[in-house]
Amino acid sequence: MLKTDGWKPYTVLKKVERDHKPIKVGSGEKAGKLLPWVHTLISNIKGNIRGTYHGVDKNHINRYLSEFCFRFNRRFWEKQMFDKILNACVHSFTISYAELKG
Repeated sequence: MLKTDGWKPYTVLKKVERDHKPIKVGSGEKAGKLLPWVHTLISNIKGNIRGTYHGVDKNHINRYLSEFCFRFNRRFWEKQMFDKILNACVHSFTISYAELKG
């Protein structure tokens, strides 16, 4: 079951996710009580981006979010983190400057 707030762009999820339950809320205060993890994660992402990067390009927002997800999902594996990141770097494909800017 995927629960989201009633934000209009989430309607596309009906095509992808069968069990999508939009919860329409009127105020931000009520939304924070109904979907606390959503607001906590968004707040953490904003803090992470503000504290790490000097500027964020909208063309690369997917990469920033992917990095945040990677770190968040492994937050309890601190002792193994360095080895796993090193392994991921060694086994990943090289991205050229043109691909990065594209």
